[in-house]
This record gives sequence, C-alpha cells and structure tokens, in this order.
Amino acid sequence: MTASPQPERIASLDGVRGLAILFVLVFHCLFIAPGFDLDPLTHPYACVAALGWAGVDVFFVLSGFLITGILVRSKGGPIGAYFRNFYMRRSLRIFPLYFLVMWLLLFVLDRPGAIGEEKLSYLLYYQNIRYACFGELVTDPARLITWSLAIEEQFYLVWPAIVWWLSERALRRVCAAMIVAAIVLRFVLLSQGFEDAHFLTPCRMDALAVGAWLAVSPPPRAWLGTAATSLGLGGLLATAYFSGSSLPDSPGQQQWGLIAALALGVGLLTLARSAPRLTPLFTWWPLRSLGKYSYCIYLTHYLVFDYYAWHVRYLKVSDPEILRGWIQDYGPLSMVLAFTTLCVATTWVLAFISWHAFERWFLYLKRYFPSVSR
Repeated sequence: MTASPQPERIASLDGVRGLAILFVLVFHCLFIAPGFDLDPLTHPYACVAALGWAGVDVFFVLSGFLITGILVRSKGGPIGAYFRNFYMRRSLRIFPLYFLVMWLLLFVLDRPGAIGEEKLSYLLYYQNIRYACFGELVTDPARLITWSLAIEEQFYLVWPAIVWWLSERALRRVCAAMIVAAIVLRFVLLSQGFEDAHFLTPCRMDALAVGAWLAVSPPPRAWLGTAATSLGLGGLLATAYFSGSSLPDSPGQQQWGLIAALALGVGLLTLARSAPRLTPLFTWWPLRSLGKYSYCIYLTHYLVFDYYAWHVRYLKVSDPEILRGWIQDYGPLSMVLAFTTLCVATTWVLAFISWHAFERWFLYLKRYFPSVSR
C-alpha cells in the first residue's frame, strides 16, 4: 500500500510545531527563572513543566515525516538534481541563522568561553557526540541546546540516500528496525552505566524513523491519534511519578519517558492530519505563528531568558525587598508564569524580526533548487 500524496506544507503541522516549541520554552524557563524556588522534583507545576523536554521528540517526529515526504515525492527525476536540490534547500533554511547565532555566541556576546575543539564541533555538527562521549558539557546552555540540531543534521546526511535506493515497502521495514534498535540501544547503554545516551543520534533515531514511517504509510485514524497522545502524556507523567524525576537526563526518562515522548509525537501528528474537529486548535493563529518561527525561537530563546533573568537577579541584589514582596503578594508560581509569558512573547518578536529581516532572503534562493515532484 502506498501513502497518498502530501502537500509540501500542511497548515495544521505549524500548530504542532507551535505546541512543541512551547513545551520546550516552558521547560527551559522553569530552570532559568530566578529566585522563585519551584523544585522540579516536588512542586506539581514544576514536575509537569519539566516534561516539556518531550517537545524535542515531537520535532524529531515532524522532521522525519516532512523530510521523508519531500524525498519520496522527489524520486523519479535525475539523481543529481534529487541530492543537489535537497541539500541546497536544507542548507538555505538551516545554515544562515545557525552560523549567525553561533558566531554571536562564540565570538561576540559576553558568554562562557569555549575551547577550540568545542568550537569545531559546532561548525561540523558533532557537538552531541562530544557531549555524550566525553562528558564535557558546556557551561553555556545557549550552546548546549544545539545538540538536537546536530542529530537532525546527521540524519539529513544519510537519509536521502536510503530513501532514494529503497522502495516504500522496504523503507517501512527499515524504519521499524530503526525504532526497535534505538529503544534497545538506549536500554543497553544505560544498563552499562552510559549516562548520556539521549545525546546520541542512534539512540534518538526512533522518533525520526517513526515520522518517516508515517510519511510512507496511509494516515492513521483519528482515534489512534487520540490513543497515542493519551498514552504519551500518561506515560510521561507515570514515568516521572515512579522514577521520581521529570528531567530528561534521568535514567527513567531516558528509558521509558522517551518511549512516551515518541507516542506523544505520533499522536499529535496524527491528530493534526486526521482529526478535522481539532483543526481549529492546530491552525489557531498564535500556535501557527510560534510554529512558523520555531527555528529562530529555539536557537535564540536562551539569550532572551538570560537577559530577563539577569535583570531580575540584579533587582534581587540591589533591592531584595522588591522581589520578596512580589513573591509574597503573587506567589512563586504566578511569578514563574509571568516570567515565562514575558520570555515567550519577547522571543517570538525576535524571531519575527529575524524571519522578515534575515531568513526569508535566503529562502527566496530556494526557487533555484526546486523540489522535484513525481
């Protein structure tokens, strides 16, 4: 059975991107919000908000789905055009903003320093391997978050060739094998004391592979999307409860939480494609806008968070009674929510400006590398 043709851009998937980036922002803002004392191991809101790391896996599922769909639709033309156009279009979308932000982080802004080898890892997209294998985590979270971008780039490096040479039936089998292999590998490495398996591409390829599998399969029914979403959310909460931690680097979340996050990504993608009653949610303007600008939001959000956190810390040092009074009047949870809202809004504005003043000029060049369609 062959999947039905998919349009190059599905409007409701921008809403899924919006949810994914919102999950990540809420998670990261929880840890950088200064002086509000919400313990992610004990406070109910913090325990749930800390599960926002699962938004990265939702992005992986979406990437696998969209990239595989583009590649499958491009088969049938000249092999040179297939590879050239794909890599040029990806480069125009990803490289300009990425290298601009990395240049600012490494050479311009007053950020924690980086040694030469670390700088090279960002240029060649192997920082995730360095984090996992050498235990040399950087002190700047604005750079650390790029590990997920490295995983996607490594996926792009090999996946087009696999799609070109395999039929859709064979591709589904490869995807199924990748899903099982990634889950098994995570369990094996963690059982052997390897604590950072979640940084490695082979250990995260299940989310990319399940998205690819959905791209070459008929769309699942809406009820399956509801079931997968419920299992994903329930699994994340259950893993947090029984393992005692919502944090992504905890053994429980790396073993069972990542499986739940995989189900969540599948569920949201399925609902966006197959549940017409939820179309108003996934096409709601704020969510779609967050999704449209999610790449810049992801790359720059820690800079915005740091900026506001520094000012609150400065206020706390210069006149601690002001901050103490705010917390007493409004409560720490209200302060965290207000801080999060401010950071999300500011990051969106920055991404909006970046898109229209910088990114779109490179995207115009994609017209010279058309995505050949069957």
